[in-house]
Amino acid sequence: MKLRRILALTTLALAPLAANATLTTLTAPWPPTGSTGLDGVEFNVQTNAATGVMVAMGAHPYKNGATMPNDGISTFYAPSGIYAADGLGRANWSFDFAWNLGTGCGSCKVVLSIDQDPSSAIDYVSNDQMKAAFGSSYAESWNLTMGFIPFTFDPFGASDTNFLLQVLDADGAVMVESGIRVLVGSNSVPEPSNLALAGLGLAAAAFARRRALRK
Repeated sequence: MKLRRILALTTLALAPLAANATLTTLTAPWPPTGSTGLDGVEFNVQTNAATGVMVAMGAHPYKNGATMPNDGISTFYAPSGIYAADGLGRANWSFDFAWNLGTGCGSCKVVLSIDQDPSSAIDYVSNDQMKAAFGSSYAESWNLTMGFIPFTFDPFGASDTNFLLQVLDADGAVMVESGIRVLVGSNSVPEPSNLALAGLGLAAAAFARRRALRK
């Protein structure tokens, strides 16, 4: 009986970890014809139910697989350093983005915003010409060492970077948006087994406390 109670409490402690898992791979019609390198990448995909407009943000190891550890919702845990094999000096991870505006969104804007502050503070720099540059349907992978935004990224340092992809209507109102957070360096992700042990420990402590209070 005691063991069943402890296990039940453990299940309750771990339940939030399994809830709200939204990361998924792209499905047809994504990625658009011509896009490469995004097979198996996990995205935070968001859709405007009224218009069907879709946006997605994701992240993956640079030239080293399709997936990175994540919380199943919007946070990825990336390795620090650079990928030396190709000599380009790229960071060991890249961020990915995609959108599909469908039809009837001729006046829409696609805005990509990237956090230029490596700490937990958020200081976005934005590009609101993504649709003008790439069209109404697009998917791609970029690396922060490419220098396309006006800040210097240190791939070797610990960092906390937010990414936001939005579609705005003709009045500038947000129709739909997708965001992710990438933690690098000292920000590590707990192993599932450690999470389970922690949950079991908390449950056991709660049981012991209740028992002591009854005496």
